[in-house]
Amino acid sequence: MEPLAHTIRVTVRFMESDLLRMVWHGNYVRWIEDARQALGSCIGLGYEDFMREHFACPIVDMHLSYKRPARYGDKLDITASLHWMEVPKLVHSYEVRRAADGELLTTAETTQVLLHPDQKLALNFPPFLDDFRQRWKLGQVKVPATPAPTPWS
Repeated sequence: MEPLAHTIRVTVRFMESDLLRMVWHGNYVRWIEDARQALGSCIGLGYEDFMREHFACPIVDMHLSYKRPARYGDKLDITASLHWMEVPKLVHSYEVRRAADGELLTTAETTQVLLHPDQKLALNFPPFLDDFRQRWKLGQVKVPATPAPTPWS
């Protein structure tokens, strides 16, 4: 199955950079979180959807690889991609690119597990995720293709 991907656009703010005008490394985590949440909201797997179904979906693993620095004033396209899994977990990959030239600045990956309301690990996909996976398999899940600006862009 092809991953489901969505891109957001952010503009690096002064408060997100250091004295060398380079982005502080921790800001990338917030931006990939924003991109993951934007993708989830587009496809019906946002925080609200998991809360409605009484499931938690904590991140248990995160990897980032910094290639080139982003700088104050850069417009960045952050793409989150959800990958098909045969086991009940969510794996996303991310790319952070400078919008002006498309240069790849950072890649990342996160893994989330599913927890029942009693905090026990889900060993099977819950019904709402089974339904989502069927729609995905049938090509019925649509994601906007245009980079979505964030409120602070």
